[in-house]
Amino acid sequence: MAADTALVAERRFRAMGTDAHVVINGPDAEAAADTAVARVVDLERRWSRFLEHSEISRLNATSGQPVVVSVDTFGLIEKAVFAWQLTSGAFDPTMLSTLEALGYDRTFASIDRSAPDVDTARRSPQVRAMGAADIVLDRSNNTVVLPLGVRFDPGGIGKGAAADLVTGELVAAGAWGAMVNLGGDLRVRGVPPDGLEWVISVREPAVQSAPLATLRLQDGAVATSTTLRRRWSTTGGEHHHLLDPRTSLPHKEAADLVTVVAGEAWWAEVCATALIGHGDLDLPGQSALRVHADGRREHVGMFERHTV
Repeated sequence: MAADTALVAERRFRAMGTDAHVVINGPDAEAAADTAVARVVDLERRWSRFLEHSEISRLNATSGQPVVVSVDTFGLIEKAVFAWQLTSGAFDPTMLSTLEALGYDRTFASIDRSAPDVDTARRSPQVRAMGAADIVLDRSNNTVVLPLGVRFDPGGIGKGAAADLVTGELVAAGAWGAMVNLGGDLRVRGVPPDGLEWVISVREPAVQSAPLATLRLQDGAVATSTTLRRRWSTTGGEHHHLLDPRTSLPHKEAADLVTVVAGEAWWAEVCATALIGHGDLDLPGQSALRVHADGRREHVGMFERHTV
């Protein structure tokens, strides 16, 4: 069969600061896979806080003023504000300045090792999280106004939202099934190549070498957050990138890892982020696995229902 009409195709590449994996099942799968890669790269260009001319960077540079953004970016910010509401603030997309003050002010590979200590960051009023309550969204013209001094962080929702968007577009364009996995935050839709269910292995070598779980999904999402992967040391000590909005500090009493199964990847990613340090949260439409530092495993909701 000609390459351009192949029924199954996959791509592995780097995007959004992580390893990406796309699988397509259906007519012209090779062309669809190329389209998926290009779309993920396009969303990264719009959403990355590390790219000077991205829409997110432009929005953050003009807080207090209305900024016209694309439909994709408007939808991302709208979901983030909704997530802040649903989690009662446990997920806060406005903690970017705090995160940068702790040293995470560039890509993780080139992170600044001479950042101020954590107490300095916490005391500085300009780097405190201010919440999403006063973000103004106008869908009639796709404008966003960030409160003066507030900056938006797409981390914790962007990869999941991208996976939802791209898989939806692929299926709408004729794919029988599609999977987009961005660093462990993934969405599956439609029929997998074997015609049965999508089989997902949850792996985190920092926790254990063997898979933590093997999941079966027909249409849904998986996302994982961990305090073990993105860690760095500065003059203030060792930090990780998952901050507690209550203290503006890295979560202290956090699980090592949380994996969430949900209907949509943006919500799975939000829940995984929120449940790292808030195990008692009752969040709708998700099941979770929490792995603690002592090896204890805790199931939330109907997680076992998805496991092999």
